[in-house]
Amino acid sequence: MAKRQNNRAGDGSAKKNGTGKASAQDKQQQLQREQRRRQRQERSSQTVWLEGPQVPGQFEDPHDLSPYPGKLLGLPQTGEGSIASLLPRMLALFIDWLFCWGIAALLVSQTDVLGGVSTVTMMVWILWRIITVWLFAQSPGHAIMGIGVARVDDPSKRVGLIRSVVRTLLTVFLFPPIIQDTDGRGMHDRATGTAVIRTR
Repeated sequence: MAKRQNNRAGDGSAKKNGTGKASAQDKQQQLQREQRRRQRQERSSQTVWLEGPQVPGQFEDPHDLSPYPGKLLGLPQTGEGSIASLLPRMLALFIDWLFCWGIAALLVSQTDVLGGVSTVTMMVWILWRIITVWLFAQSPGHAIMGIGVARVDDPSKRVGLIRSVVRTLLTVFLFPPIIQDTDGRGMHDRATGTAVIRTR
């Protein structure tokens, strides 16, 4: 009789312990959800005029955003290998354009077969970006700004010629790079499985 009572008492305490554990897990999950909600609010309040309309990241739940851009891509939050912000990318584009404008001006001064300076600048820039990203995973502008292009579908492989061509041609239309997702990737990056990351 005493043994039965002891067993019942033991069962009751085990149930209470189980309920206590479940309750603690629920509280922890609720706390994590609240923390993610605050992080989403902080991220949405940090947008600047340079950022275009954003869409959810490629692997992201639109109702439960990851704590920082690139997390679901397996990239670090800060430092080398993390997602590059929009400002250095725009500056890299500007630097490359200046280089190409100088080359175009030199070519046009020798011959007008290819057209005016603006036309030749665009042609030089397209070749410049395709070749440098294909061979070095970064253009001179990228290198100056400490950023580069990497594959996120298979980081062990290089960007390659085809991806470099597609990225560059989409960049010419401007809208794919401007429309970014919450991982800081433009549509040209999404289309080619790439991302612009910090190299230092």
